[in-house]
Amino acid sequence: MHADENPSPAVTIDALRNWSIVVSEDAAACQHYAAEEFQRFYQQATGVLLPLKQTTTGRTGHVFIGPGDALKESALGRLMQKEYAQEELRIVVAKGNIAILGGPRGTLYGVYAFLEDYLGIRFLTSDVTHVPTVSSQHVIPLTDRSYKPPFTYRFYLKAEVMEDPIFAVRRRQNAASPHGPQEQRLRARLGGEATGGVFLHNNFQLSASFEEHPEYYAFRDGKRSKAQPCLTHPEVRRIVTNQILGNLDGYPRGATLALAQNDNDHCCLCRRCAAVQREGDKVEALQMPKNPAGHLPENLRHGPPSAVVVDFVNHVADAVAPHRPDLWIGTEAYSYSVMPPRKTKVRANVKVQVATYHCSIVYPLEDPRSLTNQQFMDYLGGWRKACDNLLIWTYDMNPRDYWLPFPNMRSQPANLRSFVENNGRGVFMQGAPGGTEFSELRAYVMTALLWDPSRDADELINEFLTLYYGRTARLLRQWINLLHDQAEASGSESNINATAKDYGLDAALGARGLDLFERALQAADNETIRLRVEKLSMTALRLALERVWWNVTEAPRQARVRKTTIQEVRIPIDGEDLPRYRVLACQLFALAKKHNLGPRESARAAVYSYLGLPPENEKK
Repeated sequence: MHADENPSPAVTIDALRNWSIVVSEDAAACQHYAAEEFQRFYQQATGVLLPLKQTTTGRTGHVFIGPGDALKESALGRLMQKEYAQEELRIVVAKGNIAILGGPRGTLYGVYAFLEDYLGIRFLTSDVTHVPTVSSQHVIPLTDRSYKPPFTYRFYLKAEVMEDPIFAVRRRQNAASPHGPQEQRLRARLGGEATGGVFLHNNFQLSASFEEHPEYYAFRDGKRSKAQPCLTHPEVRRIVTNQILGNLDGYPRGATLALAQNDNDHCCLCRRCAAVQREGDKVEALQMPKNPAGHLPENLRHGPPSAVVVDFVNHVADAVAPHRPDLWIGTEAYSYSVMPPRKTKVRANVKVQVATYHCSIVYPLEDPRSLTNQQFMDYLGGWRKACDNLLIWTYDMNPRDYWLPFPNMRSQPANLRSFVENNGRGVFMQGAPGGTEFSELRAYVMTALLWDPSRDADELINEFLTLYYGRTARLLRQWINLLHDQAEASGSESNINATAKDYGLDAALGARGLDLFERALQAADNETIRLRVEKLSMTALRLALERVWWNVTEAPRQARVRKTTIQEVRIPIDGEDLPRYRVLACQLFALAKKHNLGPRESARAAVYSYLGLPPENEKK
């Protein structure tokens, strides 16, 4: 969000010394909380405690938080003539009053925008907030600015964000995991939760037993499989539809009912499903892409399997609409269903969440260097034509190896802008568990971009590095640049689930990173900063150990795929290098334990065994 560009007069902090904060008695819970947040952080920054009031005695000298009668009767009463959407915000700074208002959540977000943009406050992590000392002569420009976020659903599945709902809301997250603990949910006081998400795989809510009714499940290779339901079977449709209709009273207003496929690509290939896939055409008339990323050829023989998924969810949506027109049916375009239907349109009360799983993470989606991403953009364009309510499921982690540097910090910001341009109305961003890779940095940068994709990612990265890592920021930025430069130069088309080699990263780069971190540790401002840098150094340690890591964790996997021996796919390591690798391994796993970087006991045991290290060496 950006203020007016034209220079304008301003008010000083000193001029606000005797003002009051006004919030209506009947304001929403989150607007009362917004007033408290404003009072709290304004005092921390300026040393001035502005009183909280519900009424006024004059037309000037107030900071209005949210709409209300007091604002209506003030010199800024004109602001009450407009109705504001749930997350729309408006900030008006005049000589006699300040107003921060909008929808219920918009008011709260407006307070955070004011604190950041005019007082320089930065919510870095759940336990670190940068609050600069603001002098009495500090100026706040007169302005009238508005903002409405392009993504109405914003959920970053990241422990550093999710585990502290207060921090999540300060980062403008408006959703939480429906399967998470209650203490992680966004209560009404924090603005409540957006209802737009399609939360992952659920067998299309079919509750029938495969053992009792195998005919309800996918037919492939001449037999039934419980991998996916058969979505054209009349009984499957009846069971799922009746189950939902029988529970309509249990869904909150505006809720999204998820009907999503299981996490595999083994869709049903029976005659009924094949007929729906063809969408009225003969097989010989179908023109399908050659070698589409992530698709099994047999799944596309009769056309895009997504046609079957859409036909099924449309059927359920048609049954629900007369009884609960406020409800949505949500599904996924994922794995076998990511290619859009050629003709079938999605009902108006259906949402489709398109997954970027097969995309190259090194390059932006619209970058011509990636043929895979160009193909995905064609898919996204098809979904845009088929569906008016698109959600995006994107990724910010490597599930294969949470410690390996993940070189997507240049591509992800551009991707979010592409989602906006292609009518994406919400984003579910899947991140790694807590304490992994660049966790704190990612939590800050990605939440900022989900709120405002137009932000400059480099500025956000530099800002966080400077405020959180002090004098070491320059060296850490070099490390991030090295990772991304080498990955881009490799021409990698690899998706989120890949090895260091797939991304163009190697042990030599890890060694360069260790040199940078050694210098950074020496340059740290204090012990707190040094510990933060030490924690981040695990990214270089892990990469420096790449040959060992490959031989221990990846070689067995590759041997199974290639149907050969582990020795055939292992990388030769000279005996003279073993002492160095032993030192690096001990350092890495000691850091993991010290900084709680996730349970990797099996990896530690395998690495130690391979290097001939006894378990107690970790302590030494």
